[in-house]
Amino acid sequence: MQITLSPDQTQVLEALVKHGQYSSLEEAINTALLLLIDDLTLSDSSNNPNYLAWVEATRNKINIAREQAQRGELLNADDVLAQLRDKVTKARQVIV
Repeated sequence: MQITLSPDQTQVLEALVKHGQYSSLEEAINTALLLLIDDLTLSDSSNNPNYLAWVEATRNKINIAREQAQRGELLNADDVLAQLRDKVTKARQVIV
């Protein structure tokens, strides 16, 4: 499939790559498509029991994390970000 981008769309993508937010135009477009999929999934998920269970589990994890932080059990932000980047990279490899 071949897609023609408008000049504005091209400019936005090129700026994202130029400023180092993405390594290539393809990566920026892939990210945009993944976000679109997420958006469509979320808009249909308010009545989905699996989604609602995930929301509840996430709330519980956040509450546990708050309690840990209050006790001084903190993680290094750089380590956490590295772990998140690794998860995103692995998720992208599965989708692509």
